[in-house]
Amino acid sequence: GSASDILPSLAKEINAISCHVVADDVVSHMRNSQRLTCQLLEEMGSVQVERWTNALRPSAPWMTTTTMPSSKNNAASRTTIMPSFFPEYCKIVAEIPIPSPKKNYHHDIMMTSDDFDNAAENNNSRNTLMQIHSEGVPSISKLFDMVTSVTPSAVTTFSTTLRSSNTAEPYEEKVTNQWATEKKARQALEEYCHIGKDSFADKHFGISSSKEDNRTKSLYAAAAYRMIQDASPSEVLALREAPTRAFSLALNMGSLSARDVIDAARNRCSSYSGSNDDNNNRAGLYPSDDPLWGRSSEGSLSDVIEWREYHRLLADRSSKLQEESEQGATSGSEKIQSGDPREAGTVQYWRWKDQHLVRYLTWPAGKNYDEKKDGAHPAILLVHGFAASAEQWGRLVYSLREQNIGNDTMPPIFALDLLGFGHSEKPGLSYTQYLWESQIVDFAVEVMEATPLVMVGNSIGGGLSAGAAASLGKKICKGLVLCNTAGILEDPETYTGYTFEKKEDGSSKFGGANSFNSHTDAAFEGNPNEAPYSPVPVVGRNALDLFGKGIIQLIYPQIDKRLSLIYGNKLENADAAAVYAIQQSAMHPGSANVIGSGQKLAPNRPLNEILVDAADDKDESGFNVLVIMGLNDRVSSPQVAQSRAELFARLNPGQVIVDAIADAGHCPHDEQPKLVASSLLKWLDKI
Repeated sequence: GSASDILPSLAKEINAISCHVVADDVVSHMRNSQRLTCQLLEEMGSVQVERWTNALRPSAPWMTTTTMPSSKNNAASRTTIMPSFFPEYCKIVAEIPIPSPKKNYHHDIMMTSDDFDNAAENNNSRNTLMQIHSEGVPSISKLFDMVTSVTPSAVTTFSTTLRSSNTAEPYEEKVTNQWATEKKARQALEEYCHIGKDSFADKHFGISSSKEDNRTKSLYAAAAYRMIQDASPSEVLALREAPTRAFSLALNMGSLSARDVIDAARNRCSSYSGSNDDNNNRAGLYPSDDPLWGRSSEGSLSDVIEWREYHRLLADRSSKLQEESEQGATSGSEKIQSGDPREAGTVQYWRWKDQHLVRYLTWPAGKNYDEKKDGAHPAILLVHGFAASAEQWGRLVYSLREQNIGNDTMPPIFALDLLGFGHSEKPGLSYTQYLWESQIVDFAVEVMEATPLVMVGNSIGGGLSAGAAASLGKKICKGLVLCNTAGILEDPETYTGYTFEKKEDGSSKFGGANSFNSHTDAAFEGNPNEAPYSPVPVVGRNALDLFGKGIIQLIYPQIDKRLSLIYGNKLENADAAAVYAIQQSAMHPGSANVIGSGQKLAPNRPLNEILVDAADDKDESGFNVLVIMGLNDRVSSPQVAQSRAELFARLNPGQVIVDAIADAGHCPHDEQPKLVASSLLKWLDKI
């Protein structure tokens, strides 16, 4: 139930005198619930509400409240604002100590999860074990009934009917079953510190572990398992992937303490040498660490904590700025804006897989919008391209709402930051297109509650939106708008469907099965008919991070010039705000790994398949698609843009409509937002 209902009632029933509540979360609905509950408890008069923090550095200046002048109040209390630029943040926190973890407190629990497992092994029945008196706590079956009763029917239907709805993570069952509880998570942490990340990865994330994961196959998991078919995990996983996958869930659940994990990295790992005793940090680890080559076991473990902490604080910073209304909450709002006007969205956060923070922006529906009314447009989900973020859609949203102002019937609009970009976390994972597609699918189901929607994607965001649409199906995804989209597009007249390289006898060159009917079927099995993933020869995975760092160092000083090239048809839209949003994200910890992961992408499904043959819909008509093509595309070249526009026009006539814009480039939605908005609104009226 609602905490704001239950906790005040409970406090009154037991005559409570205090209630200790963790500091405000950054996920919006949690933050609002915490604040409302604390307010109601304080209004009781008899309950003292104590707030506590799990911040890594509680003595940081942005953790303390100061009194300063405000336009609303001559003496308003507010918190010092954390620097948004990661290098500046690192300079400050390098001098701030991290409190040592408190000594373990062993709770007297009637029956732990381990007791349950042991009892089950001794043939004691579950029914017998569950006879413990609960003092009002509902049974597991009752809790599930309660959850089901408040779950939108569209979410339940989607989650139980489509094969493609499964977005399970690689090793999800192993991590959940083995490392979610405090005891087992701490055991895994000590093992990691003792044997090091490579041995830990090879022991727990090898091919045998992937086969033990009995969950229904997902495209995301299959793409990850593909990498370890012919290589050991220590050769191919990202430098920080083993501790990220092993401990992120336990950290977010509270089974592991962030301070305990970083203490293990600094003082308890067996692989480091030296004795730096400053701040109880024998390994000498700091958030600014950025070695040119590789990363140690203890360093990788420290980075998991430091990167999570920075992005959590960045999210908290945005939330506070938005609440105070003194300054915009996005990166671009910190700089001077010019060109076509933007409409700022409301900044919100969501934890994907209950682990990784994802920023998204929302714009409310028009006052006359009624989703149940005939002809009402579906909600809109905007997906950005490589190195961009949700902020890039502000101009298009402004134009959409301005052109609809007479009716004021615009549907709600959402724009998310893909993991690894914008203000979303950049955990040390192996990034593939199926990771991002799964994120989009989960966002549509968990945040947008499987409501009918139209996806608008630019560049790789277009290709990812198309893949996610195939997973969502046409009952949820009512159409796609692809702006200079990435993705394989073969000539519709010669496209023959799924094929693979064969030997003379007709068998697969790589020993895979021959029975797949589609690229999607093959992708669910890890593409066994394609060339297997090959680690970087000789130098190995360290080269991928080095490559990413090299790209950032090369491009960073040129971001403004390169953006001017991309926006060559309207230079004023390549303003300081657009430049800074990209610069800030590029300097976030983990960005180099995201870029280096490009070498790990699985074989792509062609747009011919995923746009025309909607997954599991048995509907031969395919998706309604509007292709916006900026013909002066200086990323792919004007010739390629013209050629792709012509191919799309022949892809699925009647369902796929092409609008070619001569005076637009690779990002037509931000370069010519008025033209794109006009085309989109006309198309929406027809679908």
